[in-house]
Amino acid sequence: MFIPRHYEDPHTLHVGTMPNRAYFIPASTRTDTVGERRADSDRFTLLNGDWMFRYYASIYDLDAEVSRRHQAGLPAFHDRGFIDSLGVSDEPRPDELRAAGYSSIPVPSVWQNHGVDRHQYTNVNYPFPLDPPYVPQDNPCGVYLHTFEHRRDAAAPRSFLNFEGVDSCFYVWLNGVFVGYSQVSHATSEFDVTDVLADGANTLAVLVLKWCDGSYLEDQDKFRMSGIFRDVYLLDRPAAAIRDYAVSTEIDWRETAQDGAVPEAGHATVRIAFDFLDGATTPVTVTLLNEYNETLAKVQAEPTDAADSPAPARPTADGDGTDYAGSDFVARATATFIVDDP
Repeated sequence: MFIPRHYEDPHTLHVGTMPNRAYFIPASTRTDTVGERRADSDRFTLLNGDWMFRYYASIYDLDAEVSRRHQAGLPAFHDRGFIDSLGVSDEPRPDELRAAGYSSIPVPSVWQNHGVDRHQYTNVNYPFPLDPPYVPQDNPCGVYLHTFEHRRDAAAPRSFLNFEGVDSCFYVWLNGVFVGYSQVSHATSEFDVTDVLADGANTLAVLVLKWCDGSYLEDQDKFRMSGIFRDVYLLDRPAAAIRDYAVSTEIDWRETAQDGAVPEAGHATVRIAFDFLDGATTPVTVTLLNEYNETLAKVQAEPTDAADSPAPARPTADGDGTDYAGSDFVARATATFIVDDP
């Protein structure tokens, strides 16, 4: 098999992914990045659109094709130069794609809605024979290919590739380099691609498998659908940047209850904790706004004693034991607000 069988290994859920973090979209200036407005950020690049796609009824069919092409001295789907070897234009027409064995599929979507595989509904029964952690050996899969342009920003030189939802698991290559593997369909998978992302044209290859060991846990009362079903995007970040944050709010009642009366609200203490990339520290000014976008308070975040706030876990190493970039997050800071009830 040309890929490691992570999809049947309960000990390997992710390879090369970043540790989980709170969701936020970086921007170089104050920008409202809630929901669809995140595209207004200059450090957000949405990769959605029409991608090249090919469906295989079995992973072994793809494995045989990869072997044949390599034996013939030709690049396989995940190798650099593969799309050029197909002889298609930069924006291939449907007939060109068909001649090359590919089609066009929108991302995000599921491939059962685009003419391949079949819709399947089950409730309490598993959709395949029960033999955990193994799944059917003829595991259907889909190859996704996408080319895009990216320009490096000297002020934000680090780049992270995000998949917000892929069912059931997937392997990722960028410009012919293996980036990582991930599963857990409805969770975001983030990869540091700083070292493999080119300044200019890039080619992204994604292999999605229909089933993995996680399919046993994700067995729900639903239609079984497969593919890249949520957004894919790049985030650019400064070398010294916030990686994660957490907000905790503590209510302090200044008035105590007497004779069963309900105490009146006095003030709230809001603490916001930050983790930084690779232990780098950078000044952080935190502004607290109300629902009318009016400033309530503004403070400078102060460094946090590591003994009081242990560092998060390191990201998963790849199969060879190599740690990926951005593996240390030991620097932390905290901003504290005391907000009085008006």
